[in-house]
Amino acid sequence: MDDFFGFIAFVLILVPIVIIAMLTVLMGRQRRNQDDLNLTLRKIEAELREDRKLLRELAKAPVMPASETPPQPALFEAQTPATAQVIFDITDSQLPAEPAPPKPATPPTPVAEPPQENPWSQNTCQPAEPSRFELAAQKILKEIWNWIIVGEGHRPEGVAMEYAVASNWLLRIGVLILVTGIGFFLKYSIDNGLLGEQARVALSVLAGVGMIVGGVRLVGGTYHLFSQGLLGGGIAVLYFSVFAAHSFYHLLDVYPTFALMILVTACAAFLAIKLDSMLVAIFAIIGGYCTPIMLSTGQVNFPGLFSYMLLLGTGILAINWYKQWHLLNFLSFFFNYLLFFGSMQNYQVEYFWQVLPFLTGFFVLYSTTVFLFCLVNHSKSTLLDLIGLIVNAAIFFGTAYHLIDEAYGQIWTALLTVALAAFYVGHVYYCLARKVADKELLISFIGLAAFFVTITLPLLLSNQWITVSWSLQALVMLWMAGKLRSAFLQQVAYLLYALVLVRFCFMDLPGQYGMTMDSQQSFGAFLLGLLERVISFGIPILSLALAYTLIEKPAPASPLACDAGNDVPLWLKDNLLLQIILLIGGGLLFVVLQLELFRSFAYLYPPLQLPVLTLVWLALCWLLLSRYVAGTGDWLLQALRLFLIGVFLKMLLFDLPSWDLTLGHIAAGDSLWSLRYGGAYSFELALMRLLDFAATIAFLLFALRRLADHETDSGTIRQWLGGAALVLLFTFLSLEINSLLYQYVPGLRSGGVSILWSIFALTLVFNGIKRQIAGLRLVGLALFALVAWKVFFIDLARLEQIYRIVAFIVLGMLALGGAFFYMRYQQTFIGNAENKT
Repeated sequence: MDDFFGFIAFVLILVPIVIIAMLTVLMGRQRRNQDDLNLTLRKIEAELREDRKLLRELAKAPVMPASETPPQPALFEAQTPATAQVIFDITDSQLPAEPAPPKPATPPTPVAEPPQENPWSQNTCQPAEPSRFELAAQKILKEIWNWIIVGEGHRPEGVAMEYAVASNWLLRIGVLILVTGIGFFLKYSIDNGLLGEQARVALSVLAGVGMIVGGVRLVGGTYHLFSQGLLGGGIAVLYFSVFAAHSFYHLLDVYPTFALMILVTACAAFLAIKLDSMLVAIFAIIGGYCTPIMLSTGQVNFPGLFSYMLLLGTGILAINWYKQWHLLNFLSFFFNYLLFFGSMQNYQVEYFWQVLPFLTGFFVLYSTTVFLFCLVNHSKSTLLDLIGLIVNAAIFFGTAYHLIDEAYGQIWTALLTVALAAFYVGHVYYCLARKVADKELLISFIGLAAFFVTITLPLLLSNQWITVSWSLQALVMLWMAGKLRSAFLQQVAYLLYALVLVRFCFMDLPGQYGMTMDSQQSFGAFLLGLLERVISFGIPILSLALAYTLIEKPAPASPLACDAGNDVPLWLKDNLLLQIILLIGGGLLFVVLQLELFRSFAYLYPPLQLPVLTLVWLALCWLLLSRYVAGTGDWLLQALRLFLIGVFLKMLLFDLPSWDLTLGHIAAGDSLWSLRYGGAYSFELALMRLLDFAATIAFLLFALRRLADHETDSGTIRQWLGGAALVLLFTFLSLEINSLLYQYVPGLRSGGVSILWSIFALTLVFNGIKRQIAGLRLVGLALFALVAWKVFFIDLARLEQIYRIVAFIVLGMLALGGAFFYMRYQQTFIGNAENKT
């Protein structure tokens, strides 16, 4: 018994405290909004006073010219009387023609200036206005506050707060003291044996009935508030009397007692509807939900308890639909789930099918409550409605998920999420088909449906396929957003794509490519793994590409398209979003190709690993070059430059070291050093190096040619591209000739490199002269000078006799060729010299 009274006291104390705290916050915000509005109104009033003063001054302004007009008739009289007679005969339509000259002076320009100087005419204070959600929530919470303070949803107009509070709380205290006195009387009669058990119960019942009869007779009159207290107290006494007959005196069994308490609850609900008294309905709800607690036997009977709760909730829903008492929805919701979780302390897995159907019933009941009030009655949803809708879904999903997972395993929880998604999709369809103008409610239904669809896939699929499924789901959402013209659903798809990218980058890529591949696996196993990786990484990237297409050209709208008032604005513009998708999709494709090709060729043909990666880098550079030439954006040129620098760094830091590039002495005991490929020379590796360098040089020349006709700041990068191609070609040929001769013709190695450099220098000089590029000529001459120094100070001492003869003859002929080219094109230099002078 003490536990019961403790529970009642806890509920009666906790609920008002929570409500008062919420009201305090909202009332404070409302007070600030009112202060802002009052300040704005004062500014408006001041501006209006200034405008009135200005209008009065303008009204007086035409009087001054009128006082100066009398001399004009005098002038007319001075001329001829006949003229004056004509003036008096002018018709009314011609009268404005005479005062036309003063008109420009009469309407001063300040008339048009006040709107520019009025600060209140701007929308500076508009953001401070509370939204419809806040106003509706304040209204409901204010009604709750009034019920706590003055006992009515609205304080009667003209009634002082002091009187309303004092009379209401004195009445409550009086009823509480009276009910407590009846309880003390029963206890006293028990202790002293004054009355029999039946008499005690009968007197209590008569007292309760008498209070109800008295309250009914006083309803609607001067003592209407007093009647509310008598009705509430009488209902409480009847509950207590039936409970005492069962628990104290054992006069009634459980089922008759339960039936009597249901009867009391039904009578209270009838009186509440008949007398239009929400207070009586509140007592009926509290008594109805406390009945199972008061009559608890300690035995587990989930079907009986939950059937009663479901019946009670359905009755409250019927009352709410009939009387539009919104407060009862939240009160029933609170007590229902409080009693549900209190009873679940005795839950075992074997009670699964006794609990889950009723839990589903509670969920549908309170979702239907919002549905009926906001859709069937065509009333706008409030913030509290949406909070209740989301909290109800969260409670049901969290509890049902735990029950199903404990009974059957996680895989079966996917049925729950699918059912919830279908449930809310049905609500969305109803709203779109009936053109329900409630943006917040429609968005809530769409968001809940999308959420449950999203979490279904991880429950059904393994971790490897979650990203794939989410990307496909995001694509379907984007397509549906185009069909429904729903910006909210479109942004939900963007959010899901963001989850896809996070999982793709931080879970899937490290999970697949972070572990080493078994080089001893069979070719069939390799192909199977390759196919899985192509699907798991290719589908999200393909989904991004299709998303780009859907954003650029949305699907045709369906008859169920959302109205503009039922939607939210887009946070990201389509143009910016398309560029983001293009960058993200290209970046993901580039990274995946790098990782996959490196891993696959490590199994298929390891020497081709690095050249293939170079080809991927060059393919991306080709894409950037094509987009830039097409006029997409100048930033692509800078991106192209950065990626080409990346290609050079890759070749310098990864490719050359992988081919065993070493720095060694030219000859034994010599102090000079030379770069060459270490180990035995391999034509297979030389072919890979040729592919690597040749592809890069070919792309540089291709880019140089494509940018030749482009006029926007491509001159600098063209020089950079040409110079880079020459440096790469010079480096490749020098290393290959040096390594090849070192392996097969060691005696000609030094002279062979000098011959190569001379040929290179001669080519530079020839092209510099022919194309009139001074830079090429100067580099060629410098290279000739380097070759001359190398021949006389290095090669002369190290070449064998026969190779020395061959090298010197060839080098001499190459030097003479350079001189010949200069003399052949001497007119070019003479013309240039004359132009300079």
